[in-house]
Amino acid sequence: MDEPDITRRQWQQLGGMLIAFLGAGGVIALWCIGIFERLWYPKSSFLFPAFLVLGLGLILFPGYREERMARGEDISGKQGLALITLRWWAILAVASIAGVANYLAMGSM
Repeated sequence: MDEPDITRRQWQQLGGMLIAFLGAGGVIALWCIGIFERLWYPKSSFLFPAFLVLGLGLILFPGYREERMARGEDISGKQGLALITLRWWAILAVASIAGVANYLAMGSM
């Protein structure tokens, strides 16, 4: 019996899982370093939580291109930021808020 090929959506979810694991691992490592060694990495303290949220977004929701195509929209004339849907703008906003919150929390240690 032939096994089905992995779909584009499954690749997205797999990539999202990898990004989320890297983000979560980075957050945990940064907090351990911050608590036990009293070191703070400002850029990383913003990026890792943002990666965690973006990875979770990829796991839970289809990409913005796939979302637009599923609704039957013609995306041939759109590129860059014009392709991003409201849902993905919200995910980007939540990722940014998570990054800023972690940055501020680690900066106050």
